[in-house]
Amino acid sequence: MNGRFGDSAFCPQWAGCRTFGGDADCADSAPKRHNYPMLYRQDITACLSTTIGDRGASETAFNDALAGAQDALAWLRAELDGGGLPAFDMCRQTADLAELSDLAEGFRKNCDTVAVLGTGGSSLGGQALCALSSDHAAPQMRFLDNIDPDSLDRVFDGTAPERLGLVVISKSGGTVETLAQALTIVPRLGPGADKRVVVITEPGDTPLRRFAADLKLTTCDHDPGIGGRYAALSLVGLLPALIAGIDGAAVRAGAAETLAQALSADRAADVPAAAGAAVSVALSQERNIGISVLMPYSDRLAKFAQWSLQIWAESLGKGGKGTTPVAALGAVDQHSQLQLYLDGPADKMFTIVAPAHAGTGATIDTDIAGELGLDYLAGRTVGDLMAAEQQATVDALSAKGRPTRVLAVDKVDAATLGALMMHYMLETVIAARLLNVDPFDQPAVEDGKARARAYMEAKT
Repeated sequence: MNGRFGDSAFCPQWAGCRTFGGDADCADSAPKRHNYPMLYRQDITACLSTTIGDRGASETAFNDALAGAQDALAWLRAELDGGGLPAFDMCRQTADLAELSDLAEGFRKNCDTVAVLGTGGSSLGGQALCALSSDHAAPQMRFLDNIDPDSLDRVFDGTAPERLGLVVISKSGGTVETLAQALTIVPRLGPGADKRVVVITEPGDTPLRRFAADLKLTTCDHDPGIGGRYAALSLVGLLPALIAGIDGAAVRAGAAETLAQALSADRAADVPAAAGAAVSVALSQERNIGISVLMPYSDRLAKFAQWSLQIWAESLGKGGKGTTPVAALGAVDQHSQLQLYLDGPADKMFTIVAPAHAGTGATIDTDIAGELGLDYLAGRTVGDLMAAEQQATVDALSAKGRPTRVLAVDKVDAATLGALMMHYMLETVIAARLLNVDPFDQPAVEDGKARARAYMEAKT
């Protein structure tokens, strides 16, 4: 590795700019236009054969993938210039934030608990954002993203019906799981329910629209051009986040910064998401790396890892292509999964999200640690231990020749999470271009939906 967590410079690949953003010098003399201070730093050197040997991507494979990523960035710029890709352009919008903030304030005043009804992309982005909340004045946020009967039976546990709010989200307006939840819960809310329910769905004559109209529920339009799994930066993710006390403007600003850097850079090699997509595809195609593990060292980023699973799997898993995403959590999964990762099949790429933990958190008592023979812990913070463990994991994986990428962040906050979300959105669509698959459809999913409906109709 070229640096430890907390260093200001991380080399993104063997040749190119040594830092993303700012006025840092570059390793070559090519002109750069990426003058955006990045909220995270990417290091992929331990994914390359020059660092970890023959399990890493070769220079040839990586450069070939970068050439494709260059074309993908040109496509991205053209699409955005032409008014396409509203899910990506959303981060540059601010006009809707005032109205969303007003809706959120209504929930905060009138509800002790707010349940978000939705599944997949209608839920995961909001979960990832709300995981940052430390606002004790905010309602308790519950995400009912499954139709487990036991979970639905307990939705009113600890909350009076008149203090329960609902955000009901279905892009199509026909998601059967969400409809079943809404038809089960809304009738039990009692008087004034129309003031504590917001429905988010796209325009059109759909079951959810008709249900909302019949009960005079507040209804907000889901942009038809934004697929569910790419909707985290829209009202789908931001309304729950605002209710939970998250700064929605900061989320979008962080995402906008990442997007601006990608659109501004001259070379794909200088765009973290493009380099990340290139090395992932190169490892898959050259080294048969079929599993991608995302392991943040932060409890507040655990839901972000879950969000990333859907956007990667559902966007790329088509026609026999794609890699299988896996979520892990540091340091927890050092005690459950790391044995497999280090000593099992060498078929995985790892991404470690590494916050700057050193010096943070509670201090370990010096006297007690000394009495127990734990002098190496005496006077150190819990954050010091977390930083040591995340660095040790990176070093151990690299030493075993496991391709390992680091995304280092100084803060785990709204802006940084927005930046990371945009990174993964960009990385996904760029990887899709390299694999020649459509990142915005999910044709195989429809088969299961049709079968489930057929089973239900057969029971009537």
